[in-house]
Amino acid sequence: MKMKNYVLVFVFAFTSAVFSINSSAQNNNNSNNISKNTNSNNNRVGYTPTKPPAPKFKKHFAYAAAFSYSVINNRKEVRGQYKPGVNVGLHFYSRPWFYWSGEYSYFFKHKSSPGFENINSWNTELNGNLLMGAATSDLKFRFIFGLTYMEWDGIFVGPDVTDDKTWYIGKKIEQDWVGANMGFGFAHPFGEHFNGYIDFRMRFASQERDLISISDTAFNFGVQYNPFSDDKKKKTKKGRFSRIYRWPQKRTN
Repeated sequence: MKMKNYVLVFVFAFTSAVFSINSSAQNNNNSNNISKNTNSNNNRVGYTPTKPPAPKFKKHFAYAAAFSYSVINNRKEVRGQYKPGVNVGLHFYSRPWFYWSGEYSYFFKHKSSPGFENINSWNTELNGNLLMGAATSDLKFRFIFGLTYMEWDGIFVGPDVTDDKTWYIGKKIEQDWVGANMGFGFAHPFGEHFNGYIDFRMRFASQERDLISISDTAFNFGVQYNPFSDDKKKKTKKGRFSRIYRWPQKRTN
C-alpha cells in the first residue's frame, strides 16, 4: 500500500514539472511573438515613430542687429522727420518666453531745418521683452518695456530767439536725459538659429521737471542670432497607427 502511494506521488510530481516547463516555454514564445510584432510595426507602412522629447530649455545669450528709423528729440528737432540709424543688442533668455536686452542705438549725423545742424544722437537701453505665441504659427508677438539714457547735441543756426539771450547762432546745444521705453512688435524664425523682427518703440522723458511726454519714436527692422536650438520648432507628427485599405484579392484555386 505504501509503495502504491509513493508511485502516485512520483507520477503527480513528474506531471506537474512537465506542465510547468511547457507553460514557461509557451510564455517565452508569446513574449517573443509580441516583440517581433512590435518591431514589424515600426517598419510597417503607415506607422510614424514617436518624436523624441525636446531638449530642456537652458538660459543663453543671443545677438541682434537692426536698422532704425526714428523721430529724434521731439523737444528740439522738427516733429515727424524720421532719421536713419543702427541698433545692436545683446539678449539674455531667462525663460523661453522672456529675455532681457541691452541695446545701443546710434543715429547718423543730420540736420533739422529750421533750427539745428551737425546733430549727433545716441542712446542706450535696458529692456524686458515678453514673447507671446500666435495660435499654432511660429509668429511671436513682442511686448517691450524698459529704461533708456539718451544724449543729443547740435549747432543752433536760427532763427534768432530774441527772448532767450543764451541761444545764439553757432552755439552748440547739448541735452541728455533718462527716460522709459515702451513698444511692441513681431518676430518670426527663419532657419534654425535666426529670427527676423520688426518693432515700434516710444521713449518717454521729462525735461527740466516738466510733464513726462514722448521724447522720440523709432521703428526697428532687425535680425537676431540665437545659438540655442529648440527642437519644438521642427514640426513632426506624433507616432500613430494608420489603417491601410486594399481591394480584396481574388482567390485562385
